[in-house]
Amino acid sequence: MDFFQLWNVPGVWQQILVFVKLETTPRRYSLLSFNQRLKVAADVARSLLYIHDRGMLHGNLKPTNILLEGPDYNVRLTDYGLHRLMTPAGLAEQILNLGALGYCAPELSSASKTVPSFKADVYAFGVILMELLTRRSAGDIISGQSGAVDLTDWVRLCDQEGRRMDCIDRDLAGGEEPSKAMDDLLALSLRCILPVNERPNIRQVLEDLCSLPV
Repeated sequence: MDFFQLWNVPGVWQQILVFVKLETTPRRYSLLSFNQRLKVAADVARSLLYIHDRGMLHGNLKPTNILLEGPDYNVRLTDYGLHRLMTPAGLAEQILNLGALGYCAPELSSASKTVPSFKADVYAFGVILMELLTRRSAGDIISGQSGAVDLTDWVRLCDQEGRRMDCIDRDLAGGEEPSKAMDDLLALSLRCILPVNERPNIRQVLEDLCSLPV
């Protein structure tokens, strides 16, 4: 199985999750710290809140549409609102692609007419939180005692079995980073992927992010 790393590459535009095979990555790049990952998460949430407050959806939130700028990793969202320009067939294909990648909210994939929503953006954001914490891709199939599951099901399973910290990227969990904040952030990611009527809005998510003990 390929392992992926979150690399700290100063001074360039990059994706939020730069997925690079471990064995081919230059060793001079350092991993993003927990605080750096938390800053990225909060910036993404602020960006989503900004567009949501103006009545706009992202509609296609995934790591390749989140860029980081400069040494402080300031977030820039891209490709938001493009669903408004798409034909019904094009929109259905986009939702299908999101589902294949692991970022599609269940209510979209099961609906007879696929329409992006604010809560679907929150679901995708929750999956990205899981990626930041676990250093796994949403599309990964993870083997365990209960069989092969995807990232969201694996995190849910770890939570149900009382072993959330088993999900955390070992380079974070084994260091001096604040474990309670990691645990709380993982719990928040699980809230983001709850059924749509139980899922928080992005303002609530951002408030919880900003209140984490770091």
